[in-house]
Amino acid sequence: MLSHDDLIYDLGTNQGEDTAFYLAKGFRVVGVEANPVLHAALAEKLAEPIAAGRLTLLNIGIWDAARTLTFYANQDNDHWSSFDPAYGTRQGTRYETLEIPCLTVLDLLRRCGVPRYLKIDIEGADRLVLAQLRQLARLPRYISVEEYGVEALHDLAALGYSRFKLLPQADKSWAEAPQPPREGSYAKRWSDGRDSGLFGAELPGEWLSYAAAEAAYLTGIRTAAWEYVGPAGEWWDIHATR
Repeated sequence: MLSHDDLIYDLGTNQGEDTAFYLAKGFRVVGVEANPVLHAALAEKLAEPIAAGRLTLLNIGIWDAARTLTFYANQDNDHWSSFDPAYGTRQGTRYETLEIPCLTVLDLLRRCGVPRYLKIDIEGADRLVLAQLRQLARLPRYISVEEYGVEALHDLAALGYSRFKLLPQADKSWAEAPQPPREGSYAKRWSDGRDSGLFGAELPGEWLSYAAAEAAYLTGIRTAAWEYVGPAGEWWDIHATR
């Protein structure tokens, strides 16, 4: 399986804010969006990089097996859409069900190669992706997941990732792109609250050891008993590197 240092995977492309940023920085992108309505809008909006071969945009899900699954497309908050009904129907929100074909992340990696950075934000399936990656000898240099408890750190460490950053997602005052750039070309960074922010070598702050990241997580985000202790209304991504 080949690695490509100019390639980024955006698993959970949603409305394409992150994909557009990665493309603006000069990277090739594989975007995966299970919601066919969002996928169709993205395919129209990003027709030029698709035609140029810089963007591969797939209307599939990523799960633990190649099969067709019921997708819960949340109509009140499309970020909550999921193949897991606990995510896709949360808080009594409106949703519709769709039948969507799924692949494993291993299927995708075999087809498109191992990226420099793997962004995983697929409600309820982040841990499934990390479990599948244990079968690989060659992994992305950088990876991120939406936190799903301290187990997310454990799962990343089990893959061999040894340095971590915990980044808030509601307050993205940290996400100002550095100049000169440290990843690809310079692209102005702006946040509308739906994007993930920066990645890789452009992330602010020092990389934490596993022990330091675990301590910071348990005291500043969520306890081992799942009690949230971070700032109200905040949610978090965990970035890791080898």
